[in-house]
Amino acid sequence: MFIKLINIYEKMKDNSLIKISRDRINKLYNEAIKCDDINLSRRYITLMENIAKRMDITIERRIKLSYCKKCKTPYKNFNIRIKSRIINIKCNYCGDIRRIPLNKVNPESQVQSKP
Repeated sequence: MFIKLINIYEKMKDNSLIKISRDRINKLYNEAIKCDDINLSRRYITLMENIAKRMDITIERRIKLSYCKKCKTPYKNFNIRIKSRIINIKCNYCGDIRRIPLNKVNPESQVQSKP
């Protein structure tokens, strides 16, 4: 009986549970951005990360880069600096600095115009 339930859960996990969990992640992200209370928005982001860990889903890159990894607050007030092809984002709540490298342009991958 217990083994059959686990098999049903694993089959369901492939399609419907992943879709539901991605929808919940997006809803929690939108609520965290809209919310004015910092503690509540931190709670939304930790719930979002826990859902992604439990379901073994990667969070979208745009969502990952929009909040501080250290204090879990969305970047509403932040400082951005660009130095030598690296973007530095400083959180105003905890002071943590996130460094994101800019992508290098590969000249071979660019489309060249034919004369």
